[in-house]
Amino acid sequence: SGCLLPCALVLSTPTAIMAGIGNATRFGALISSGDALERMARINRMAFDKTGTITYGRPEVIGCFSRFCNDAALLKLAAALEQQSEHPLGKAITRHTRKLSIMPALPENFRAAPGRGVTAEIDGVSCFGGTMQLMNENKISTPPEVEAEAERYLKKGSTVVYFAEGHEFTGFIALADTLRPEARETIARLKALNVSSTLLTGDNQEAAGSMAASAGIDDVQAGLLPEDKVNIIKDRLQAGRGDKVCMVGDGINDAPALKSAYVGIAMGDAGSDIAVDAADAVLVRDDIAQLPHLIALARKTDWTIRVNIAMSLGLNLVTVLLAALGLMGPALGALAHNAGAVLIVLNSVRLLRWRYQG
Repeated sequence: SGCLLPCALVLSTPTAIMAGIGNATRFGALISSGDALERMARINRMAFDKTGTITYGRPEVIGCFSRFCNDAALLKLAAALEQQSEHPLGKAITRHTRKLSIMPALPENFRAAPGRGVTAEIDGVSCFGGTMQLMNENKISTPPEVEAEAERYLKKGSTVVYFAEGHEFTGFIALADTLRPEARETIARLKALNVSSTLLTGDNQEAAGSMAASAGIDDVQAGLLPEDKVNIIKDRLQAGRGDKVCMVGDGINDAPALKSAYVGIAMGDAGSDIAVDAADAVLVRDDIAQLPHLIALARKTDWTIRVNIAMSLGLNLVTVLLAALGLMGPALGALAHNAGAVLIVLNSVRLLRWRYQG
């Protein structure tokens, strides 16, 4: 019975971890390691990116405004700038222009400014497409009538992408995304698990606030660059705050935040390869409704590990006492040794079929 302690104890953690990871896989989540699953059990705050996470990430063009040129010319400029973009907004503009059979020019010196937009040279002219911050950085002034028109879309929760050609503002394109129907229930179920939710997005305050209200998220941080998200997460991870933040995102812009968070979860289908590589877990089917199950599963796995350890130590104590009293011989000790190992495995296997019902 002397070897009972190391054998049962060694099985206590890995069997539970393997069963927990296997359960997560059944529900469409791939977890990179046992350490990630254990950290997931201690999460008390979930930070969401907006586009492609609580929304479908397939925004559609709902309007445009041209200052000097007609809409066709503006869309041609936008198509040329965004055809190499990996951002969901850029892809939406590209899809829209293709439907209209617009043939864009080939951009040169294309550069993506994370969280701000894109820049390129088209026919030798510097062109810009992105946020108002990108316009301001390049000293491109926006006329008051344009701001008033853009405000009309922003109040509806739409996102506005501004465009300029040769440092001269030309117009904007308004896009709207759709909230995932499961988002509100997911946030409510996370709250029932004592996990708070925060929305971290590069979108403007109006668009972010409207979408957050629809999802039931009270804490909104808008107009953020990728480095701002990282700083917010690091600040909340400080000992003074005590938050164990899990970041959920899908894009290239989210990779630094996913890496900086206590746990990073990437959207597998809509997410970029960089975001997936940076994450601790991946939602293969982009089903955020599985997030409460993942958190509850991690906590259940942690509890199972504790029970396994207690059972192995308890059984070992009993066998040692019985052997000391002369009530257990070598044969019975060997049987107890194997029975303890089987008991630990059976208790862990129960996790494979476990499902969160909250």
